[in-house]
Amino acid sequence: MSMITERLPVADGQSIVVDWRAPAEPGGRCAAFIHGLASDRKGEKAQYFSEAFAAMGWGFLAVDLRGHGEADGTLEELTLSRCLDDLHTALQWIPQPAAPPLLIGSSMGAAVSAWYAAGGRGPVGPLVLLAPSLRFPGHFLTALPQAELDAWRSSGKRRLESAWIDIDLGYGLLEDARNYPPEALVQRYDHPTLIIQGMQDDAVDWHIPLEFTAESPCATIDLLLIKQGDHRLTDYKAYLWDAIQGWLRRGW
Repeated sequence: MSMITERLPVADGQSIVVDWRAPAEPGGRCAAFIHGLASDRKGEKAQYFSEAFAAMGWGFLAVDLRGHGEADGTLEELTLSRCLDDLHTALQWIPQPAAPPLLIGSSMGAAVSAWYAAGGRGPVGPLVLLAPSLRFPGHFLTALPQAELDAWRSSGKRRLESAWIDIDLGYGLLEDARNYPPEALVQRYDHPTLIIQGMQDDAVDWHIPLEFTAESPCATIDLLLIKQGDHRLTDYKAYLWDAIQGWLRRGW
């Protein structure tokens, strides 16, 4: 099936953008990809998975959350609540799903996916979380010294730089983060999940998903560690796909 692109209205007169490839059979299963911070729906992993799921006959949705890609808004307006609203809009738009979609979230997108599943806003299938930033954005409240938090509040924004990004985040992200304490996600989470994490990740310490897996009461979380894997895991696309296929064959 060919891919179509749609612009979907969300709050405040803004819109998000999705790419959608329908399943080979009407009402067939589908997957949805949720990108990371400062990424978009056209990323290398999203494109790879789109083709791979198409070859398997599944539908595939990739979304640009507000402030990313071709969606409206800016990163200075980013909050987890807005991301959750955007994801809800995208998932509700999927035409005639026969079953709740498999969610594949990368980094920040994994946190959005996990909170969405834990919040019960809509039906979702199993989750695949890649290099999941499971403490985002609440970790800013505990990891930053008070002086830096005060400076963020005073200026209204904070610069975030890494090997992959150089962006400004607004203070609204921090205010909204108080609604999403990471420890609450651990306790509420109960969803079939495959976590894949690189041990050379300089953005997400591999101990974080390990602790999440150990501490969550959920009995259906599997964790795959890739010793030489970095944060993006783009060099492991085929390996990720094989792992996802094998995991899905367990009946999820």
